[in-house]
Parts: sequence; structure tokens; C-alpha cells
Amino acid sequence: MRIAIIGTKGIPDLYRGFEKSAQFIALGLVEKGHEVIVYNSHNHSYQQFEWNGITLVHIYDPEYKLGVLGNFIYDYNCYKDLRGRQCDVVLQFGASSSIWSWLKPKEALLISNIYSLEWRRSRYGKLASIILQLSEKFAARYSHSLVSDSLAVNDYLEKKHKKSVEIIPQGVDYFEPTSEDVLKENNLIPFEYNLYIGSLEVDGSAEMILEGVIASASKKPFLVIGNCSKSYGLSLQRKYHHHNHIKFLGSIYDKHRLNHLRHYSNLYFYGHASDGANHLLLEAMAANCFISAYDNDSNRQILGDDAFYFQQSTHVADQLVSTEMNCHGDVDRIKNNRNKIREIYNWQSVIAKYNDHINSLTGLAQKKFSSLQTYSYSK
Repeated sequence: MRIAIIGTKGIPDLYRGFEKSAQFIALGLVEKGHEVIVYNSHNHSYQQFEWNGITLVHIYDPEYKLGVLGNFIYDYNCYKDLRGRQCDVVLQFGASSSIWSWLKPKEALLISNIYSLEWRRSRYGKLASIILQLSEKFAARYSHSLVSDSLAVNDYLEKKHKKSVEIIPQGVDYFEPTSEDVLKENNLIPFEYNLYIGSLEVDGSAEMILEGVIASASKKPFLVIGNCSKSYGLSLQRKYHHHNHIKFLGSIYDKHRLNHLRHYSNLYFYGHASDGANHLLLEAMAANCFISAYDNDSNRQILGDDAFYFQQSTHVADQLVSTEMNCHGDVDRIKNNRNKIREIYNWQSVIAKYNDHINSLTGLAQKKFSSLQTYSYSK
């Protein structure tokens, strides 16, 4: 079966969430015997046309020039190319691509993975939010199946669009530390620093967390890992540059280094406030982090009672004070989250579910086609 994956910036992935999902799912589907095509941005760092048995198609992407608008143009360019190719299934990540889903090859089945309600995010302006809401409607209308990795998103989609949604979680790799050399590079002591990894955008909760760090009066190093080069990230650096224990490390793409920094942190802050599961949270769970997460339904559905939660800076301050003398976190909560990775969020299970779902859809489509042919012949 030929399957096209669309709606991501491409693979192999460096750090992004749904690109990582696309990569592992593509690899898994190839191992299951499928032929897989993945669409890549033209300025992706990997410029070859094949990777581990996966065909890569490089498409012009003007997002670096036009911002969010450029992303819609990139999606259009991908669908325009896809119309000239034969494929059985189109696996689409995110709702934004769905604005063009009516352009898909006529005979192909469309599966849309709505991993988050993007239009709710405050980083998007009014026009982008309207387009994203319209894209979500198109996804519900033109998709043969909707997939979500979050119960919160699933409930919303089923109520809003009156269409059943297949729940398939994201996956993540296990992590076991190999040395403390990464800590030495930054003069860090195991479990004697706190950590934030994520978006340095308005909706990433970074400023709320940093206000809590200041209010706590903790002098433990607080590491901030994320892209500092954009306006909001630069403004945060300027605001907190007098606080020497707050260290902005910028983006880190080295998975080995990143996971070791996670593993040896005292308290790991996850600030993603929008609905949907996120790889940064799952990776923290897999790295044995003691987690404080932004308090919303999606994060609680994943973490349950096995984390701290915050919605304001005073919560962050109180949690930092409470863990000041506890340098190894809460062992039971850490263990429980690790077990969730083993039982639910492992790639073998995720890939098997995608493969079964695709085979089920194509099987139903073939039965429907056969019954139509039989009806036609009988007339």
C-alpha cells in the first residue's frame, strides 16, 4: 500500500513533536511492508530524496519569509504535488493542512491527525485563528477518519463535528543515562538545578514560570532551553538577565545532551497550555523527571496524580520551595509515569495501531466498492 504523509516540515526530525511522530510512524509502516512518501520543506537540513526506505519529496516552503501565512502556502504546494501521484492513503498531521484537503487524489483515503486545537493558541493572530478553525471543519468534512492522541481533543471533536474519532497515543523512546559528563559542561550538580524546556512564546508559560522562580528566592540554577532568537525569547532574556541563576541555553537539538539534562533535573516544568499530548511531556516522563505541568485537562489525563500542577507563578514558587531539600523528586510518581510510557506511549504499540487502523479503513473501502460494483452489475 502506498501512503503519503503530509502536514509536517519533514524527516528525519531534529526536535519537533509531530515531525517526530511522522518519522517513527513512517519507519514503522515501511517495516510493515508499506511504501511511504513524506513531504519535506525545501529548506529542511536533510536534502536527500530517500531516508531509510522512505521517499522524501522536497516542496517550496515560504514560512521563513511569511510566517504563519507561509505555512498555509507550503501545505498548498504539498497537496498540489500530491495530486499528480498515485497513493492509497494520505496521513495528514495537524488541522492546518486540511484547508487544502479537497485537493487530495480522488481515490485516496484521508486520515487526519488532529493532535491539538491550534486555533485556540494565543500566539496566532485573528486571521490565522479563523483559517485554522476553517481548516478543522474541512478536516472533519473531507477526512475518512479523524485521529487524536488526547481524550480532551477527542471529546471536543466528537461534540463539535458529530464524527467519531480514533484515539491513538503518541510514542516516545525510553531513556537510560550513561554518564554525568553533560552536567560538567555546564557546571551542574545532579538534582541541584531546575529545568524548563519548551516554546519561548506567549502561550508557553515561560514567563509565568520564571516569575515563580524569582518569587521562590531559590538560588538553584534554573535552565531555560528553547529558541531565544525571536522577539519574545529576546525580551525574556533582557527581563531576567540580572538573575545569574537563570540561564538561557537556547535550542538544544542533541538528544543525548537533552535527555541527560532532563534526567538529572530536580524539578522539570512543562508549560504547554493548549489541548493535546506533547512529545516534550512524554520525553520528560521517559527520562524519569519529577514534573510540574500547566494545569489543564490534557496534561491531567496523561499525568494524573503523578505530578505537580500550576496555573500561576505563586504555584511555581511554592513547588520550588517544597522541593528545595528533596534532591531526588518523588520516586513513586516518577516510577508511575515511567510505567505509563512502557504500557501506553511506546512506539511498537502506536505503530501497530496506525497499521491496523489503515488496514481497517482500506478494507472497508474495498468492501464498499465491491458492493457498489455488485449493485451496478445487478441493474
